[in-house]
Amino acid sequence: MILVLRDKAELNESTRKLVFTVLAVVCGFGTLTLMALRPSVDADGEENEVNLQKPISVIPKQMLRDSMRMTKDMLLLSPLFMFIGLHVSFYSEVYSSCIAFTKSLGTNTNQLLIYMGILAGVGEATGSLLCTVLDKRSERSNSKCIGLSRSTVIIISFFINIVAYGLIFVNLPNDSPFGDTYSKSIIKPNQYMAIFCGFLLGLGDSGFTMQIYNIIGVKYSNNSTSVMSLFMFLQATSAAINIMYSNQFGIYIQLIILAIVMTIATLSFLIVDK
Repeated sequence: MILVLRDKAELNESTRKLVFTVLAVVCGFGTLTLMALRPSVDADGEENEVNLQKPISVIPKQMLRDSMRMTKDMLLLSPLFMFIGLHVSFYSEVYSSCIAFTKSLGTNTNQLLIYMGILAGVGEATGSLLCTVLDKRSERSNSKCIGLSRSTVIIISFFINIVAYGLIFVNLPNDSPFGDTYSKSIIKPNQYMAIFCGFLLGLGDSGFTMQIYNIIGVKYSNNSTSVMSLFMFLQATSAAINIMYSNQFGIYIQLIILAIVMTIATLSFLIVDK
């Protein structure tokens, strides 16, 4: 992508076809790889058998009804579910557009999107790896390995996102979500800071997301499907809400909204995980 979009201010038809073809091939290869994975194993090392002939005992309507039976803990986790949707929608849609529209970042801001996307992916992978290595093992496990608790990871991710939001606040002009702009920000827009914020946003997102999967697997192991359906529903809903107001508010207001929702979500998670 870097080589294809180098020194290009606009995407012509041949470039779009090339990018689409490459992404389609990569997507197809990834799908085939998933199909070729071996069956998962249980705690005893035996393969989990999947009986395709067995009728499905849980129908979608029942799953929806189960997921909407809100317990106190699920109500407290709901702000975190919604924050994930807002956060992912912001850095994948809004923030990337803001970089492209801020012309004072450089002559070819479209190329910065590639670097930002790469660093966001590196942040996601780094956060997932660190959570896997340093995460505190479940109490149901016989392992004596003690690492970072879920609450600790959430708090660290909270401060990572706060730093990212703060740097974006001072680095990009308020009208950057609306279109091409040469407006001044609090400091002179810096392209290295802009792409570094992509890394921080990905790193913070991975910490929150990993702990959501962790706490769902531990606290709702017998009804994880219903809770996951609620998580995906609230995440998608909040992402849609973010897209709706993204062209109505400047980036400063959007960052303040994210910070407020994240603070509520973090406190709610700490109550559930105590």
